[in-house]
Amino acid sequence: MNCLFIILGLFFVDALKPNLCINCNFYKKDRLTNNKFGKCLLFPQETTSDYFFVDGINKKKIDYHYCATARNLHHMCGEEGQFFIKK
Repeated sequence: MNCLFIILGLFFVDALKPNLCINCNFYKKDRLTNNKFGKCLLFPQETTSDYFFVDGINKKKIDYHYCATARNLHHMCGEEGQFFIKK
């Protein structure tokens, strides 16, 4: 009977751990800064060249939203980490 409580306890402790972005498959660490400026590969954002209206050349650059942004917005990952996939 005690073994059952231990197993259930371990299950609930694991379930209470938050889904941290650093442990997610979509997390990309920035090489020059620390972990809190990591980006989420699940949420790209396209940007156009700053000089498009000057020279007419549209160089699209794909960047990604910061993990902190994705976790603060409900339509992205939200506080619960709804798109979290463990590495």
